[in-house]
Amino acid sequence: MPIDLVIKGDVVTSGDVVRDGFVAVSGGQIAAIGLEKEAPSAGQVLDARGKLILPGAIDAHVHSASVKDKPERLINTTRAAAAGGVTTVIDMPFDAAGPVMNRSRLKEKISEANNEAVVDVALYGTIAKSGGTGEIKGLIEEGACAFKMSTYETDPYRFPRITDRELMKAFSELNKYGVVTSFHAENEELVRTLVDELKSCGYGDPLDHCRSRPPVTETTAIAHLLELALACDAKVHIAHISVPRGFDIVRSYKNWGLDVTAETCIHYLVLAEEDMPRLKAFGKINPPLRPRTMVEELWQKLMSEEIDFITSDHAPWPLENKTHPNIFDNGSGVPGVELLLPLIYSEGAAKRGMDVTMVTQLVSEAPARRFGLYPKKGVIRVGADADIVVLDPKDKWRFSADKSYSSAKWSPYDGMELTGRVIATIVRGQVVYDGKEVVGKPGWGRFIGRVV
Repeated sequence: MPIDLVIKGDVVTSGDVVRDGFVAVSGGQIAAIGLEKEAPSAGQVLDARGKLILPGAIDAHVHSASVKDKPERLINTTRAAAAGGVTTVIDMPFDAAGPVMNRSRLKEKISEANNEAVVDVALYGTIAKSGGTGEIKGLIEEGACAFKMSTYETDPYRFPRITDRELMKAFSELNKYGVVTSFHAENEELVRTLVDELKSCGYGDPLDHCRSRPPVTETTAIAHLLELALACDAKVHIAHISVPRGFDIVRSYKNWGLDVTAETCIHYLVLAEEDMPRLKAFGKINPPLRPRTMVEELWQKLMSEEIDFITSDHAPWPLENKTHPNIFDNGSGVPGVELLLPLIYSEGAAKRGMDVTMVTQLVSEAPARRFGLYPKKGVIRVGADADIVVLDPKDKWRFSADKSYSSAKWSPYDGMELTGRVIATIVRGQVVYDGKEVVGKPGWGRFIGRVV
């Protein structure tokens, strides 16, 4: 077959690194992998010798349209993704324009992805607060790769709390298709009571956000959810765990036979509660940042393979939603898709000696496997989509939020020095980021459904 592109460098496959290797691309797929001296001729050659050739990252937790007045939309989220070496995003269903809880709304969002996206896009579905389980079949048939639900009510329509009985009904229906349900797990009763108490005392400094959501608000919700899932033999995933004990609870349920995975987010590994007085609302996230001692415990769990994968929970609020003096008046969440891969490489591989194959497992292969995108996505292997990132492991650089491709133009990481820079991002054989700017056109990215 004709070879369209050959990339030369140190190729990171699943569990191995081919030093002085090559990847050959034909028709948007990986056609061959081997040693550089065996590389075939090609229409285009990308010489990245001395650099790492990685599978494209998959950010399994992004919010592109949660803001009503100034939504970022997939066009900006996927441009930011391309600049950060993310070749597939999985977008959350809680859109301000209407949650993705029926077939027609999913079709609308698929159309948006196919028209706007620069990298590939998979989509979550969700259900209404009550009586929504009848829509599950249609959402799965239309291509939703997973479902997302919550034990905490951000909005009664857009982002509701799903009751235990509705969850059990949903599990029963989802079990027919083997689809995973991801959860935002926080104890609503405790959080709302603590927030009200702090507000009534006139409080509202940045650390009060952390005080209003202590670790027990997270761990009790996780344990409650997993007990329900165990009773229903469901496939579940716990999103954005910030507390080390949360992973201990997950491990217990794994040992009891539950099909459960769990993620942490890059901000819980890089930022800490002690940063809140400096970051102010730029550090307001749900669940909140935790003390530095817990951050280090999370790193220990990560290095000992107790955490399944890492996401960004990308939430690009407009600046005006992050500048109120009272912490409780600000939106929760931070932009992060552009820095998911650079940060885990810099903080994990460069600073802590994490093997690069573990990096790719955490941000590429594991999320692809969990959400039904493997073997087309998440790995460098013959027959997979040619979603590839070239990373210079020695390049030191400083992140500037005002140059980000996200519409937010602010970041808790602004000014941070990193080691390891993305110098090319390739989606299905096409360069969408050349190390200087995003060159991919809207519509090159496409909607992808579950492979299995």
